[in-house]
Amino acid sequence: MSVLTYPEAVGVGLLQGVTELFPVSSLGHSILIPALLGGHWKQDLDVSAEDSLYLNELVGLHLATALALVAYFWRDWVRVIRGLSTSITQRRIQTVDQRLAWLIISACIPVAVAGVALDKVFRTTLGRPIPTAVFLALNGIVLFVTERLRRGGTGRRRAGATVAPGEEHLSAEEQSDLRITRMTFRQAIAIGAA
Repeated sequence: MSVLTYPEAVGVGLLQGVTELFPVSSLGHSILIPALLGGHWKQDLDVSAEDSLYLNELVGLHLATALALVAYFWRDWVRVIRGLSTSITQRRIQTVDQRLAWLIISACIPVAVAGVALDKVFRTTLGRPIPTAVFLALNGIVLFVTERLRRGGTGRRRAGATVAPGEEHLSAEEQSDLRITRMTFRQAIAIGAA
């Protein structure tokens, strides 16, 4: 059972801080970078090692990041919580905030179930550098292909593609809110997957 040294803790904290807000896996990089550095970094920062405390430290870093994001976006969270409470009391999902609240909840459920059901597999098998590198590469391919499809394969957004079919009746503000909702939903999925 090993505990992080101060340089390791600072390095992992910086890695978490830099990678968490981008569409890359901060957890995946927290597994790969120590393996690439080797030496005591590889030994101390091995999630799959027996009695390793590193996973607990990574969970703590993710919790701290989540709390920082909640504090920074507190106004948005107030809107989401208000949307959830009005959706429950009114028994409907009508506004953008109500939809966003339920989308966040629905995005977290499969991740939570997978985390509980596959904890041992994640820790022992997928917590090793080779499977992590494979999944990061697959994630990069999915992100690249998705972005190409979203932009119509040309690298630029197609003319008239800013309004999705069936949303022409919405005002410009409602269309903007809907785009933000979709973007936030993607971010919620990414954060859950990280």
